[in-house]
Amino acid sequence: MNITKQRLHNMQYFSFFGVLIGSFLFCAFPPHIFAGLILNADLRIAYEDNIVGLLSDQRVQTGGGGGGYSSRGMVRSGSMQAGGMGGQGSGKDRYIGSSSGSSQSPGDFSTTVSAQAGGYGEVGRNWSIFAKGFAEHTSYNTYTDLDATIGGITIGMITRFTNSLSAGASVFSKVKHFGDSERDADAFGGALSLKKKLSPSLWLRGFGEYEKNVADSVYFSYIGTRIGAGVGYSLAVNTLITPGYSYLVQKYDEPLGAEMKTHTAFLSAEWSLTKNWAVGGEYDFQLSEENVTGTNTTNNIFSLALRYSY
Repeated sequence: MNITKQRLHNMQYFSFFGVLIGSFLFCAFPPHIFAGLILNADLRIAYEDNIVGLLSDQRVQTGGGGGGYSSRGMVRSGSMQAGGMGGQGSGKDRYIGSSSGSSQSPGDFSTTVSAQAGGYGEVGRNWSIFAKGFAEHTSYNTYTDLDATIGGITIGMITRFTNSLSAGASVFSKVKHFGDSERDADAFGGALSLKKKLSPSLWLRGFGEYEKNVADSVYFSYIGTRIGAGVGYSLAVNTLITPGYSYLVQKYDEPLGAEMKTHTAFLSAEWSLTKNWAVGGEYDFQLSEENVTGTNTTNNIFSLALRYSY
């Protein structure tokens, strides 16, 4: 009951905050300011050789818009996954995870479909704002209690200090539904980013992100903070290579005070097929450290994606 009240209070507060920001943007600036259209879609197939279940709600960031960064012209923040605690879901096989100090978990394939739609526009010489809705669904081949449907909204702005230096800020709200109902949650947070263009074909980006996740069970409720950086290099007009790193800390509300720290190194490559279509591949290496059982878990993630961008 207390968890339900807390979730309701948090979502009421953030809903008011989001409506307030949205009302300000749409009242302060004329409607035609949102002249640009945001319309993206992504189909991703991935294999993980050592699943870490507590990170399943952060498996893909490209469609979420909640502070994650796609590899298409940005830094992808990597996958957040934390292990050690199994769910009570009703999938074909429940994910039990790396309990009792074991670092070996099952591997599995997953498919994710995501999309986002919204608008953006200039509000000054060096400022632009955007608002978008996003949705994604992930299905695992075997461990269906990790299946996730996530949707929400993001509002943000971007400013250009110079022709080569820019920064962005955004706030977001999400609703999450899983095969394991104890993982169901409401979440909100924000993100900051800074991008430096070194040459027409080379840029650097750093970012920070905060998320408050309020789940039906305290074992899946957490505060997550993440920082990271990456490099984008265009080998040719239609080819982008993006290596990077992120560091995530998740502090859980459960009685033992579990904390998960996850290091992620990633390398992605993307090829533009046409003006709107692209294909990409990515490799992520994760090292997760959990303080209660003292478990260190490594996970190798291989993924292929087909993307559409309007």
